[in-house]
Amino acid sequence: MNILVTGITGRVGANVARHFLQKGHKVRGFVWPGDRQSEKLEQVGAEIVEGNLASSADVNAAARDQEVILHLGAAFQAGGPFTPEQYFDTNVKGTFNILEAALGLGNKLKHVMLTSTDATMSKYPPNGIDEPIREDSLPLDTTDWYGYTKVLDEHLVSRYVRHENLRATVIRFSNVWGAGEVLDFRQFHLKTFLDQFASRSDEEGQRAYAEMKSAYKGEPHLIIACDRHGRPWKKQMIEVREIVHAYDKAVGNPNTFGNVYQLASREPFTWDTVVPYIAEKTGAPVTRVNLPMNPTYYEYDLSAAKKDFGYNPTMSIEEMIDDALRFKQSGSGEIIPTKL
Repeated sequence: MNILVTGITGRVGANVARHFLQKGHKVRGFVWPGDRQSEKLEQVGAEIVEGNLASSADVNAAARDQEVILHLGAAFQAGGPFTPEQYFDTNVKGTFNILEAALGLGNKLKHVMLTSTDATMSKYPPNGIDEPIREDSLPLDTTDWYGYTKVLDEHLVSRYVRHENLRATVIRFSNVWGAGEVLDFRQFHLKTFLDQFASRSDEEGQRAYAEMKSAYKGEPHLIIACDRHGRPWKKQMIEVREIVHAYDKAVGNPNTFGNVYQLASREPFTWDTVVPYIAEKTGAPVTRVNLPMNPTYYEYDLSAAKKDFGYNPTMSIEEMIDDALRFKQSGSGEIIPTKL
């Protein structure tokens, strides 16, 4: 197949592109002019086309003769800062241009997939979320520009599916870890909260700050984050290789057309199991703290993705940590190998 990947030089796009190249498909990458990472993708066989997602002419040129469009390109928090206008132009107008280009391909188009995010939902109520989150569990009510533009993108896809019968699917990622990144996850590190609570003026906040300051021994120093009642935080992330697996199973699968799917790792983790494991492997000190703030406490129901296209994430959080340690020790900067 001829596959267009927008955002091909990102950590997800690069691994997805390399996977399909290894399977014998032709991959075209759409990149910003002058993207320094383009050469790496050319070296592994991708065709690179430069352009701007906000330009319909550029997008139409990139989409010409393609059978599958994997739309991962976006303005997002880690790549910014971006203005509201830049978020809108890249994410909303860009997605509109992608969908129009896909529509223009007619019967040649087998599938267009939009990458969305769990940042479309508010996942941090005062007491956490006890029930696994389904695709329709929470309202898409975020107001930050990245998440909000993704809400608009999902609505755009829905419109093209319902009105134009476009073969389109929305994939929502949970927070993504690339190679080695689990070890640097800020919420595993005490200093993250020490800095956050330094300006708290309320009694609970000052008490937590004093406790952390007294315990802190310098970097690295890990934290078992708990809610104000002592319940350890809970979260569900996703590793890049599991995303590659999802695209491998979903691309061209008619069961997915018109649907939205949440992707995440095999299972959630809690701070009281994962942080001691990292500490054992790294020798870093650990402090358990009850944090007077809205906690991170949620997990996902992945049954729709499992049922409709056979999504089967296999990596445990311990495997991710062990791989991250090997990656750090090797000093490798290469695109990580896929594991399906």
